[in-house]
Amino acid sequence: MTPAVETRLFEIVATELQIPIGNIVRDVSLRKKLGMDSVAAVNIIFAVEEEFGIRVPETELEHIDTVDAIVALLARLAGDAAQQPRRFTTETGRSDRPR
Repeated sequence: MTPAVETRLFEIVATELQIPIGNIVRDVSLRKKLGMDSVAAVNIIFAVEEEFGIRVPETELEHIDTVDAIVALLARLAGDAAQQPRRFTTETGRSDRPR
């Protein structure tokens, strides 16, 4: 996982949870410690799918509780294709990707 991919994952999570990026730690529970509910989890997965061009099976949603889990999922589903984020606009935030 490249630093750009990790940074982008942190940005997605921070944007969707509406928290400062500095509050996110790879192994901290997004649900218990950072307040991720089921809607935010779905939005994060949609954002990851769009950003990295992957399709996440619905059965994976219940296993997403840390940034580490998202990194592992991304590595498993996208492999080397996840080397460069696309920079898109999320529901609650804006990116710097040119339109």
